[in-house]
Amino acid sequence: MKKISITNKHWTYEELSKVKITNEMIPLSITQSSDKQVVLEGDIVFDPDIELEGFNIEDYFEDEYDDGVLDLNLLELPGKQRSIKSVQLKLSIPQTIFLEIISDNYPISMIGLTNPILVDTENGPVSIANCSGDMHIESENGPVRIRNSAGNLYAKMENGPISVEDIKGEGLHVESENGPIKMRLASFSKVKIETENGPIYYETQPVEGGDFSFVTQNGIVHLVLPLRFSFKLHAESESGRLKSKLEAKVTEEDNTFRIENLFDEDEPTIIKIDTTNGMIKLSSDSYINLDYIKAKLEQVKVSLKQTATSDEKEQVKELLNKLTQYLSRVSKSINEEKIRNKVNDAIEKMKKTIADFDFEEAKANVSSKVEDISSEIYDGLKDGLRNVKAEFDGLKYEHLNAESLKEYIHKVVNSPLIKPYLGAEKKKAEAEEIAERSRLKILDMLEKGKITSEEAERLIKAISKE
Repeated sequence: MKKISITNKHWTYEELSKVKITNEMIPLSITQSSDKQVVLEGDIVFDPDIELEGFNIEDYFEDEYDDGVLDLNLLELPGKQRSIKSVQLKLSIPQTIFLEIISDNYPISMIGLTNPILVDTENGPVSIANCSGDMHIESENGPVRIRNSAGNLYAKMENGPISVEDIKGEGLHVESENGPIKMRLASFSKVKIETENGPIYYETQPVEGGDFSFVTQNGIVHLVLPLRFSFKLHAESESGRLKSKLEAKVTEEDNTFRIENLFDEDEPTIIKIDTTNGMIKLSSDSYINLDYIKAKLEQVKVSLKQTATSDEKEQVKELLNKLTQYLSRVSKSINEEKIRNKVNDAIEKMKKTIADFDFEEAKANVSSKVEDISSEIYDGLKDGLRNVKAEFDGLKYEHLNAESLKEYIHKVVNSPLIKPYLGAEKKKAEAEEIAERSRLKILDMLEKGKITSEEAERLIKAISKE
């Protein structure tokens, strides 16, 4: 193999506000730089039979700087593209500056950026992970995948799929012709998704006062709503097909469906669905959202510290009442009575502490008590989620007498005799067997401390939905 290394390729400008990249050369990974430099580095490995004598990679980098904007062109390598065997090319850019990327066919990945992003691609895959900043993405056929990111998202697709998981922001707008749209653990107040023929799968985290709109001609619309979610839904389907697994009552008249699922403590989210021939599916996710609960507990603590009058105290009590009603509903999903009682007792202690708050008492003392009780509530809910591992551990000791989860997994994966204990004797399809092994891998990661118990539960639920 013949290798060309790119080193010491960098650009520095004091007034840099935007980097525009046109990539016709090679797959590219973009990360955050630790300073104000734009840095390009990596290796390109060619087939050993390629002739590289007189070839200078520098001739295929074009750059121009004008009024705060750096234009960087990575040009096509004539006669050499098919001889490229592997690449490790990375571009690092400074924080917060605007990033624009144009790429016809080559994959683009962005990891750990804190930049507003605009991507325009035809067929090249786009991958975004652990980023924060508004995202504008346009793709014809290339797939788009976004994970664990924050920022408003606008995506315009034609035939390529878009897959999003664990993303939050104020606004989400997706337009597509035929590509499937799949979004899990999304947290947006304003949602607008439109497609002609592609299916829509949208799983929302708890939001208050949201405005959701889903429009499709022929694709299925599948919404997954949280354990406790206040909403008003209006759906129209010319084919007249709606399937709901929610407890809330569905009323139907002339292919128009309405559902109201209201809780006094929350401002409802308005959901509108309009489809011509596609089916509408509604289901509920029983996952306990610890991030949402933690944020609400923190809001109570912050509000308490700022309380100086009786009216402000009443506002804190109202905020706490909303939270406790939510927590009371959530605690019902905990199977273990002891843990469930612990959570409910802590909730009552929290209510009493704030109700009995006397302004003559040192506010620091009250805040300290609330801090301790908040931790007690949060830890109790986490204990409730640990039943995933606890029940599995009980199974391994009862049926296998295995001393470690690793040993147990080895036996399960390699011995068909254990399948009856896992309910696998009825799962003859290859896809189900793969899913079972995936669950075991997740539990192995849980025991090794690579993921938390709530992350394990979330992953296992995701597998069951595939």
